[in-house]
Amino acid sequence: MAIPGFSFEESYVPCEGDYVLLPYRDGGTPCFRVDALPGALQAVVRAPKEEGGGIAVFLGEAGGVRLSVRCVRLDAKRSSVEAEARKLVVKGLGAAKKQESSRIVVLLDGQDARLTVAVQEGALLGGYAFDRYLEKKAEPLPVLLVVSGGDTASLRKSLEEEAAVCGCVNFARDVLNEPPNVIKPPSLAEAFLLAGKESGLSVSVWDENKLAEERCGGILGVGQGSAAKPRLVIGEYAPEGAQKHLCLVGKGITFDSGGYCLKPTEGQIGMKYDMGGAAMCFAAACAIARLKLPLRVTVLTPLAENAISGEAYMNTSILTTRSGKTIEIHSTDAEGRLLLADALVLASERKPDWIVDAATLTGACVVGLGEDIAGALGTDSDFTQALVKAGVDVGEWFWELPLHLPYLECMKTTVADVKNSAGHRWGGAITAAVFLKEWVPDGQKWIHCDIAGPGCKEEPLGHLGKGAKGFGVKTLVRLARNLAGK
Repeated sequence: MAIPGFSFEESYVPCEGDYVLLPYRDGGTPCFRVDALPGALQAVVRAPKEEGGGIAVFLGEAGGVRLSVRCVRLDAKRSSVEAEARKLVVKGLGAAKKQESSRIVVLLDGQDARLTVAVQEGALLGGYAFDRYLEKKAEPLPVLLVVSGGDTASLRKSLEEEAAVCGCVNFARDVLNEPPNVIKPPSLAEAFLLAGKESGLSVSVWDENKLAEERCGGILGVGQGSAAKPRLVIGEYAPEGAQKHLCLVGKGITFDSGGYCLKPTEGQIGMKYDMGGAAMCFAAACAIARLKLPLRVTVLTPLAENAISGEAYMNTSILTTRSGKTIEIHSTDAEGRLLLADALVLASERKPDWIVDAATLTGACVVGLGEDIAGALGTDSDFTQALVKAGVDVGEWFWELPLHLPYLECMKTTVADVKNSAGHRWGGAITAAVFLKEWVPDGQKWIHCDIAGPGCKEEPLGHLGKGAKGFGVKTLVRLARNLAGK
């Protein structure tokens, strides 16, 4: 992982080779204090007039220091100022490298804390690159954020907290970007164990023997075909005095071949991201613990590799889950819901106030919402909308879909309590969620997040470059903040 060095200062002293970014809200409203600029900059600054555009001012050897300055508007018809601020740093890094600049400098007015945090996120998340397996690694440019005025102490605290969240997002990206010959259920469990302990979680790992003892037939059934046996990682954060309890459940298929319902070659590319829900939930729990939010959190991540062998489960197999409910397999490629069935029962047994599960679950959700938007289906509309709003606040998009329980009729079978596939492609994201509801008690506030689009998207998304996005971590942290009254 490569992240540009990031620093925060209250005044700016120009250095040789600086690439200075001066953001404007619109054609004439600067996001920085002009009177706080060095004299050489004040003399040449010109506001950009074209929406979304910018003008470059090259100072040359002004005052004996060679600088490049770019004034950029952050307003755009289809985007927020904060979203454009995140992208500002990424675009600046590209331009600065072409000019062989030594660092990026962004000047801001400290009165706008949201914008300042957005610029920091642009540096910490937009500057991320997974280059572990490259012979030649690019040297990241450092980023300096200079903020004048405002409540500096409060702003520093906000930046420190958001940096902790960004670090957890990048942890999720790291484990997702690792190839499937490196990340398997045991190695991912070990990575979660280490990250959890470093963050302040109490972590336990169930191996295949413990899973059998605990009657987790769904997790065992999916993972039985792989030489790398399944795991369940449980992380717990229980601060003193916490009155409410949030359970997070994340699907962790470290690679999805489709099993005997084998995916085509092109369909298997990107299936290392099928543990996006587990990465999202565990990283969010780590961030919540690092922030010391006054909220009890339990995270459960069932991990398996959906592989083919003489031991693998197959169509018309019947699995018995922890609850005793049985499932007839009608598609070995509808495996994630089998892991979640056991984990949702374990979560429900803890009688939390809220449960949120996340999974890269259905292609149907991608067909309906595209690659940038996740689906959310829940038993309590107010709670579901609270998650949707939390996502909007941090720049991650969820859309509420109906939890239409009559669709369960499509999954009836004569030889088991339920089958794992509706047998048709209509409403696949909804039928999958309705299937999961069978393992959630009536009256429980629960949301199922289908993150198949943004959770598996390979191409850039906003300020996030190619590869894993760590989608949903920020949303869960913001939701936890709101639930904790913070």
